[in-house]
This record gives sequence, C-alpha cells and structure tokens, in this order.
Amino acid sequence: MEIPSLLVDFWQVLFPSIAVFVVILLASNRIGKLFSVFHLPLITGFLVVGFLTGPDILGVISRQAVDSLNFVNQIALAVIALAAGNELRLKEYRDRFRSIACVTVGQMATFVGGTAGMYFLTSYVPVMADLPAFSRFAISVLAGVILVARSPSSAIAIVSELRAKGPVTHTILGVTVIMDVIVIIMFAVGSEFAHAVFEEIPFDLSFLGLLLLELGMSLACGVILWQLIVLVLRFRIRGVLKSSLLVSLGFFTFIFADWLAVWSSQQWSHKIFIEPLLVCMIAGILVTNFSTYRSEFSLILHRVGPPVYLAFFTLTGASLEVGVLAQTWQIALLLVLIRMITIFIGSLAGGMVAGDTAKHNWVSWMGYITQAGVGIGLAGEIARQSDFIPWGTELATILLAAIIINQVIGPPLFKWVISIVGESRARAPGQPFDGTRDAVILGHKTGQPLMLADRLLQHAWEITLVVVDAELEEEIDRPGITVVTLADISAESMDLLDLLHADALISLLTDEENLQVCELNYDKYGIDKVVVWLDDSITHGKRCHDLGALVLDPKTSMVSLLEHFVTSPTATSILLGLDPEQEVEEIQVRDRSLDGVPIRDLKIPHSVTILSVTRDGHALVSHGYMNLRLGDQLTVMGPPDVLPYIAIYFDR
Repeated sequence: MEIPSLLVDFWQVLFPSIAVFVVILLASNRIGKLFSVFHLPLITGFLVVGFLTGPDILGVISRQAVDSLNFVNQIALAVIALAAGNELRLKEYRDRFRSIACVTVGQMATFVGGTAGMYFLTSYVPVMADLPAFSRFAISVLAGVILVARSPSSAIAIVSELRAKGPVTHTILGVTVIMDVIVIIMFAVGSEFAHAVFEEIPFDLSFLGLLLLELGMSLACGVILWQLIVLVLRFRIRGVLKSSLLVSLGFFTFIFADWLAVWSSQQWSHKIFIEPLLVCMIAGILVTNFSTYRSEFSLILHRVGPPVYLAFFTLTGASLEVGVLAQTWQIALLLVLIRMITIFIGSLAGGMVAGDTAKHNWVSWMGYITQAGVGIGLAGEIARQSDFIPWGTELATILLAAIIINQVIGPPLFKWVISIVGESRARAPGQPFDGTRDAVILGHKTGQPLMLADRLLQHAWEITLVVVDAELEEEIDRPGITVVTLADISAESMDLLDLLHADALISLLTDEENLQVCELNYDKYGIDKVVVWLDDSITHGKRCHDLGALVLDPKTSMVSLLEHFVTSPTATSILLGLDPEQEVEEIQVRDRSLDGVPIRDLKIPHSVTILSVTRDGHALVSHGYMNLRLGDQLTVMGPPDVLPYIAIYFDR
C-alpha cells in the first residue's frame, strides 16, 4: 500500500524541521533566562538565539525549515491578538478617560512622522528605491502603523514590579493598551491599501466598498469567534484540553483567512482579505468585557503565553536576514529616533490638551517607548504576504531591528519616569543586621502567638508580641517577651513598633489585616522573613506571596505535614524540632572574611551540615567546592548546643 504524499512530505520535510526547532527552543529558553539576569527582556534572548541559529549565521535551521514552520507564527499571532483584546478592560480606564483619549490622539504623531520618515528613507533601501512614489508611500504607511505599536505586557510587568500607582501610570497603561488595539485596526486598513497599490486596483467607490466589506467581515468573524470561545470556556473539561481548543480556534481563523483569499481570487479574480489579527482581537475584547469568563480566559492566555512566545520570538529571530540587516541598520536607528521624537511631541501635546500637570507632560513620553509582541507580529505578517515580495522581507527586518532596540531601551525609561513622578512603590530596602534577632508577632489571641514566642525564645530571639486588645496584654507576663497594644493595623500604628530593626514578622490576624501588614512591610520596612496565616489562601494567597510573604494555609498544611511524616519521617521530625539531637536553622553570611571561601575550608564542627545555600533568591545544593558569598543564606543542621556558636562564626 502506497503511503499518501502528504505523509511523505510531513516525514521528510516538516518533521525534521520541527525536531531541530524543538532543540533550538530548549537552548533559547535557557539563554533567554540568562538575559533576564542582566535585566534584559526575555524576548531579546529568544530573538538573539533564533538569529544566531538561523540560516544566515550558524545555519542550524535552514531557510526552507523556517518557511515550513509558518504555522507556529500563526498560532502565536492568534494568542498575541487575543491577549491584546483581553488587556482592554473598558471599566478600568473610565476615571482617566479624558487624558487617555487626548494622549492617544496625540500619539498619532508617531504614525505621521514614521510614515514621512520611512518615505524619505526608502530612497536608501535598494529594493525600494526604484519603486514608484505611490508604492513607496504604501510601504511607508505600513511602517508608520507598526511604529505606533506598544507593549502592554511589558508595561503591565513593570507596573507590577514597581507596584506603581498614580495618574501618570494609569494614563500610560490606558494609552498603551488602547494603542495596540488601534494599531491592529490601522494595520488592517493599511494592509488593504498596500494590496490595492501593488495589485493596481483603482481607488474609487468600489475600493471603498470592498474595504468596508472586509472590515465588516472581520467584525462578524470576531463576533462568531467570541461565541465559539465562550462555548469552549463553558465546557467543564481539563485545563490543557480547553487551552488547546481555544488556541486552535485562533489558529483556525488564520487558516480561514488564507482559504478565503485563495477562494475569492479563483471565483471573482480578486482576493478578499479578512485580517485574522483583527478578528482575534475583537473576540478577545468581547470575551473580556461582555462575558462572565474573563478570569478563566485571562488564566488560559497567561498559561499558554510563555511557550507560545518562546517559539514565536525564536522563529522570528531565525527569519532575520543578515545581509539586509547589515545594509539597513542605520535606517532602523533613524526610525527609533524619529519614533522617540514624535512620541514626545504627541504625549506633550495630548497631556496639555487634557490639562494634565506640566511636569508629567514633559516626562511621560518615556513610558511609551517599549515595543514587543504586536509590533513583531505585524512585521512578520508583512514578510509573509506574497503580494509584498521582495520588499516585504527587507521592511520587516528593518522594523524588527527597530523594535528590538525599543524593547531594550524602553523598560528602563519607563521605570525612570515612574520614579520621577513619584508613583513607584518598589519594595523598601531591608536594614543591616544589628546583632540581635528580633521577631514581631501579631495576633488577636494569645494562644498560638504565645506558643510561637516561647519556641523562638529557645533559639535566642527577642520577641515583640503585638495585640489589638489591651486586656490581652495583662494576660501575658513572660520574661523576654515585650507586649505592645495597637488600636488598629495602620501605617501610623505600625510605625510605633520600630519594625526597621526587625528580622522576622509573623502575622496571625484576619486575612484582610494580614494582607495589609504585607503591603505595609513591602512599602516601608523591607523585612525579609514575613509569615502570614491565611484562612482563605485562594483569595489573598497570591497577593501576599507577590509581596514577599510565606503563606501558611491551615486547610492544606496539616495534610502536607502528615504526608511528609509518612514519606520522610526523620527529616520532618528534625525540621519540626522533634529530634532533641538535631535542629535546623538559617544563618546569613555576614563575615566579610568568609566571602569567597569554599565550604570545605570552613572551620566548623563535623557534626554541623550545610544543607543548602540561598543566593539571590535561588536555592543551591551545597558542596565542598562551592565558594560562599557575602549575604548567602545558609540552611544549617546540627546539635542544638552547637548552632548558636555557628551563627556567631558566620556573623562575626
């Protein structure tokens, strides 16, 4: 029996390409994380790996393989467009509507300036220089549209990192999200304009009617896709299967758009284009704002995003052409400069019309520089359009180079403007160790807080027990425990506790009060060890965790404890202090003379074992050849009577 030709093509062409690409993705994922160590965006690492392993540098993946993996780009673009629509939550921007609207209109200066600048620069691109003036104008319009694109995901990540809050932050977020929606609509119109120019379609009422028909069809398809997504979200099926179905719906939109273009060309001798990015974005907006499944929809997009973006940006890097980049990198730099100037003009003018503060108007432009997913996706769409050959690839390469530069310089500028306007709420720096381990315990009752205080006293901690009922203070009379009564949990009350010198903060209050304690510590005190007891960890657990707290859930902690007693009884007994001969303690390396000393050269008793070393938030398995660093957190196990001396040894 003869094997169908489709299976032969898959096995001989597509499967080897996928296998090689998967290996590249594994490397790209690791190297992308390395870039984040140097405070560079992850996607920059993905693009660099794709570029280096692409056909023009190392040749790990061929040009034919890159072209055969186009379906990966379509899947990723569907997710990017759905995510762009999901970011536009109309209710969140009502209070700053005037400022957002005015600055958004002002940002159209980038489209005008970018189009004009690109039109001038096309004279210096060999493949575009000899084209008719109207064709060069169509190319410039597409470039101007993509220069308008922003990066909502990067902006949201920076705002979350700095916990920024205020009018400037809110306006920048609103404009960034809305601009990406507008860009996709503008690209649909600009793309149709370019198709008409290069297919020599006359610009008359029939062209206008065709354009309105295509936009109307895109809108109708977006509504249909919205209903299909809601139908999938309504099903009670496994998360992975539901995520796969949702992504498949977005991918099918691209397949349908390609089929419609071919079918219409065969039937009517003219292609009808619906913009799949616009379809997916409309569906994302409708699901987010007009359905009850916004949270689940956001969760699925958040879950599928990282692997999809990894594949997309790596493949985009591999598609860059070195020859084109070498000839046109100066043009990319000029486009970056033009974009920065026009963003400054647009944000200043929009802010002045809106009546915003003068200081804010002069610096807010720095929050609009970053570009990422949508811009890269649209540039890739230009490169893949058959009607845009041969100039489409060169234009996409120029724009991708400009976007990469903007992605590198944009986040630091955004952080800077948030700092300038005083809207940053970054974590407060912790205070240096003063030689005494101080713990502050907050509770409404005396039972558990007092038991915990007694246990910490045995480890030479000094305890401050905070209660909110003055009558409870009279019940506590223990040496070594200082009892303080607070009227409430507020910034003014907490300042009375002198928390700047505390080494641990334990909150056993209500869930809302625990969250408030975490926020106050994050903003003002910077205590590293914060432990909270939450009755409802689902509602407040993630927020407390994001604020640097360790969350204890009584519903699951007992089950976990029993599990560990069964699977590792010895280790659990030691950790709980049930073994009188062994204890576990965390000790920080504060002695400068131990900086760089290997563990095997430490002068500590053989009865003491260093279980792990925590450095820069990462737990490392210790071994004799590991060099210690100042500030390392050591997890040490040994006899109870020896550990105090070990703490002194590392502290000095």
